[in-house]
Amino acid sequence: MDQRAIRSRAVTSMQLVVIDTTGIQPYIFGSNRLRENIGGSHLVAEATGEWAIDEARKLKSNISEDRESNDLDDWKRIEDGEIEVEVVYSGGGNVVLLFRDDCEAAVRGYIGRLSRRVLQEAPGLQLIIESLEFKWERSLSAALRQAFQNLKVKKWSQPLQAPLAGLGVTVPCRSTGLPATTMSYGIGDDAGYPISPEIDGKLSALSEADKRLKKMLPLDEQYKYPMEFDDLGRSRGDFSYIAVVHADGNGIGQRIIDLGNDCRGGESNRNFIVRMREFSKAIETAAREALEGTLKELINLIKQGEIFHLKQPGLHFSLPKSKTDSGWFLPFRPLVFGGDDLTFVCDGRLGLSLTIDYLRRFEKLTANLPDGRGRATACAGVAIIKAHYPFARAYQLAEDLCKSAKSFRRQKKFDDACIDWHFATGGLFGDISEIRQREYCVGEGSLTLRPVTLSQTQKHWLQTWQVVSRGVESFQSVEWAERRNKVKALRDALRGGRQTVESFLLKYNNGNDLPDISPGFDFGNIRKTGWQDSCGYFDAIEMIDWYYPLGGSNEQA
Repeated sequence: MDQRAIRSRAVTSMQLVVIDTTGIQPYIFGSNRLRENIGGSHLVAEATGEWAIDEARKLKSNISEDRESNDLDDWKRIEDGEIEVEVVYSGGGNVVLLFRDDCEAAVRGYIGRLSRRVLQEAPGLQLIIESLEFKWERSLSAALRQAFQNLKVKKWSQPLQAPLAGLGVTVPCRSTGLPATTMSYGIGDDAGYPISPEIDGKLSALSEADKRLKKMLPLDEQYKYPMEFDDLGRSRGDFSYIAVVHADGNGIGQRIIDLGNDCRGGESNRNFIVRMREFSKAIETAAREALEGTLKELINLIKQGEIFHLKQPGLHFSLPKSKTDSGWFLPFRPLVFGGDDLTFVCDGRLGLSLTIDYLRRFEKLTANLPDGRGRATACAGVAIIKAHYPFARAYQLAEDLCKSAKSFRRQKKFDDACIDWHFATGGLFGDISEIRQREYCVGEGSLTLRPVTLSQTQKHWLQTWQVVSRGVESFQSVEWAERRNKVKALRDALRGGRQTVESFLLKYNNGNDLPDISPGFDFGNIRKTGWQDSCGYFDAIEMIDWYYPLGGSNEQA
């Protein structure tokens, strides 16, 4: 095409549109029925993914003409004036678009169509949209930063909503409490129940959600992803705990914005868009491959429907079998995935090992990110709770634990992944810091090392996963595992402090030291007293029944 013709149509005034969702936590995790959580998560992904792309495809855009592909054509550029809208990127729960300034009707039409689709197909899900004028000669990075800041203000200033409660003749939905409009279809032992439009939308999305997961993480015919919490592998009668895990990348959003710090307009803005797409794609690919690798490690533990402890074959548990066809339910189900955020549920005994394996794989697979700033890391929170504990509260705990790990990472100025976890064997009262103060602080100090770093180099730190895992391995060995009274006595002694531990060693351990938990550094008298600045052994004792190590990345500990 004649370059002079392109320049004559060049566009300098635009509308920057950023789309996000709000109220995600109660929308996805507000139900104690796993299938409803699965459907809700899928609808959120669709609203800021497939649906947003579909509605942009109805205009002259940079989206591939292949209906089976959502690839973006880098040669169709908004500044050339050939298209009405350019999808800058879609990922991480956000959509960023640039509209030509002379296409106001197109902007209104796009927002209206997308909003209407969300209202119809995902009742209860709330979109939040920011639009601002943008001049191409200015910095797109700065404009994007301002748009996200405006979105944050909008989220915090949203008015409290009070949905219309039922009249005297309505039946409440069992999941939301809102007026029911139909009945669910029965699944398994569930005979069906009245549901609101929100739950109806989630259940209608269940089949597509399952297809999306199987397309990303395919399984052999002998395994199935669970649709119910009871199918996560728990052992009825003696073990009925699941783990809710939330992982989040460290500073990924800021790294994306920083790609355009040197952008001042024109070609620099185009370079920023290209680099942003490359970076987002690299993160998404790394997260997917990390999750795929972790899934393979889990499957390697399974032999004829039994999960075996990697180093203690005497420890094992059975997977539930499908009632409708042959095969077993895998004790693992991702709920939120596709970017640097990950939320999944699994059997309580696998929560920590699966999380650690994923974090380490993610770190390795991001070693050569296109921004040239080295690897990316993530932090995670693991909430181990009873199978029928209120799921919204369990997710909130996992999210708080992830924030705790991130805060620890910032305070210690670590560059590595960090993790925090909590065993909610009873009720939860107060936030995680209050719980720790109440349940894990004694006269000698803190019984717990949590949160910890996964660093392989911080050997002089007690607060590392290496220290905890070495302790767990020791207490799961025959010498300790077959003497539960001895382990229980040590746990009580640790609560008593250094002198109580020394007395325990004389009485129960023939004066021998506690197991060596040092990853190559002298921790002073910790093997004789159990304590340094904090207690080095309490976490490991608490995890004896809760930790089944994987191979691969876990074996670096």
